[in-house]
Amino acid sequence: MAATLLTNGVYPVYTRRSFIRHFSPGKWWDCLYTWDSGFISLGLLDVDRTRSIDCLNAYTTPVGDQQAAFIHHGSPVPVQIYAFQELWNRTLSQELLRYFYPRLRQFYLFLAGRLGSSTTRALKSNLLKTWDYFYNSAGWDDYPAQVYVHANQLEASVTPVVTTAHVIRSAKILQQAARALGRTDDVKDYQADIDLFVKALNDYAWDEDAGVFSYVVHDEAGHPIDILRHASGQNLNLGFDGVSPFFAGMCDRAQESRLYARLESADHLWTPVGLTAVDQSAPYYRPDGYWNGMVWFAYQWFFWKASLDLGYGDMAFRIARTALDTWRDEVAATYNCFEHFVVASRRGAGWHHFGGLSAPVLAWFHAYHQPGTLTCGFDTWIEALQISEDKCSLHATLQHDLSARPWLAIAVLPPDQEYSIDWNGQSITPHVRYPGTLEIALVGSGTLTITPRRHASRRTL
Repeated sequence: MAATLLTNGVYPVYTRRSFIRHFSPGKWWDCLYTWDSGFISLGLLDVDRTRSIDCLNAYTTPVGDQQAAFIHHGSPVPVQIYAFQELWNRTLSQELLRYFYPRLRQFYLFLAGRLGSSTTRALKSNLLKTWDYFYNSAGWDDYPAQVYVHANQLEASVTPVVTTAHVIRSAKILQQAARALGRTDDVKDYQADIDLFVKALNDYAWDEDAGVFSYVVHDEAGHPIDILRHASGQNLNLGFDGVSPFFAGMCDRAQESRLYARLESADHLWTPVGLTAVDQSAPYYRPDGYWNGMVWFAYQWFFWKASLDLGYGDMAFRIARTALDTWRDEVAATYNCFEHFVVASRRGAGWHHFGGLSAPVLAWFHAYHQPGTLTCGFDTWIEALQISEDKCSLHATLQHDLSARPWLAIAVLPPDQEYSIDWNGQSITPHVRYPGTLEIALVGSGTLTITPRRHASRRTL
């Protein structure tokens, strides 16, 4: 995958009145792609950090830019905001934070319907939609509810869930960055948006009977009137869009439990090769679609990170390990880097030299197998991190919400040692996924210290 990312460079690509070098999802598509390139930036973090920063920078624009709030091509999914959080957690660079924060805030404000000519928040429900800019709300081309909206020309009156979910999570990430920069007014501003969008999803999109969040139908005046249903009467959003509030971190415990049950169930979203984009129990599920009935790694990365936030360590590991095994088996058989995987055959499909949305395999390998690493979910901001030269010791200051709910950090150190873990002065016993791979349940914010365990020396008689 590292080789695939690096060899998918394209020159020249024309943007903003100049030619740039650019990494594409695959050379078949020698042009800009917003959400794919967010994942390319994520993948390049583990390969070439300078190129990762270049890739991120290519999709942000200076504050007040008269052409665009961000570089948009394809699905307007703000993966660049997620990629920046990962970049920060690896570098802790104040220079990069000061540079990217205002650009990413501009990106966010446009998606939230608060900047310039943005039409994303045109309806009175405060639910967001980006149909005016692209047919694809979240990258999943043949997602059934999305296909239905376009086939019936409902773009002006129907909202998906995922756009609002991404904006909520983006607001939370940028809120962390604003705190680090001392921008207290921005912190309050994001919270007001979070509260507004969470209320809108809960008031209008939650379907108690189905246990998912729904596409919402509005009347001609823009008022929400119903949820979108299939001809069978079932909710038309049984799939990734319907469970996307799980990674937004906005659900109450009952909602979270029901969404999680769909994610982990082999009757619904879980398959032997990972999470499928459409619920297998839905009447509109098909085994031979492009996203419908297929397994893609991109959205699994969002659900994996959220599982760390919420303490679902087994599910997080299941997602990562299944993806790595699936990837390894296909590459071993064909030496191809495919876009997605077919559930029935468990084989790769699509373009054979694909980076982009398959790049999370690098993140999962990094998180569970690369000594000298610390990985957390979306809700954790790494304020300070020191790792010893031999990678056997780690000291970190971690900012997290102050709830009493445990969340998870994954630390990877050399496997030939045993380790002592201290969290705010208290000894912690980790779950050991592999020798040296420590999954640590923590609560709140604080200081984490990991050191080799010292054994009493033995005298040779």
